[in-house]
Amino acid sequence: MAGKQAATLSEYRGKKVTVICEECEVLQHFDGDELFSKHGDASMPELLGDLARAVGCERPKKGYYNLCRLFYYRRLDEWVRQRGYISREQHEIELGKRLADLREWEVLKAVCQCGRRAKLNRKALERQVGSNARIKDLATKLHCKECKRYASVIEISSLPR
Repeated sequence: MAGKQAATLSEYRGKKVTVICEECEVLQHFDGDELFSKHGDASMPELLGDLARAVGCERPKKGYYNLCRLFYYRRLDEWVRQRGYISREQHEIELGKRLADLREWEVLKAVCQCGRRAKLNRKALERQVGSNARIKDLATKLHCKECKRYASVIEISSLPR
């Protein structure tokens, strides 16, 4: 039975590698390209010992007692994306939620690949495409005012209480 292989440093080229140790109160970012040029395509578990020495940890990574507790840190959104989880709202969009299915406290937002975010006027959308239009289909009809692309993603969020 083949197991899952450990991540390698080549997967982090052009990205930041972040390590954290709550016991030593250390949070440090390393450039993935610099690490790759220094260590080659090392596996991430093996590299952790070198990173611990780089942040000044005196504790060993191997052994049984008083071990270094440094580990890789990922923000929640990175972790969710890596695991392939999607939000409840995104799941409803994928299932084919329609404009008429939205609750009055739910708000539609368009997010473009260029980074622009815009709140959508639900009433105007209902007048233009009808209340039975699927939210998933609206994304291809919206174009960004900055980059003029038709590559938006629609998000559903709730109004603040």
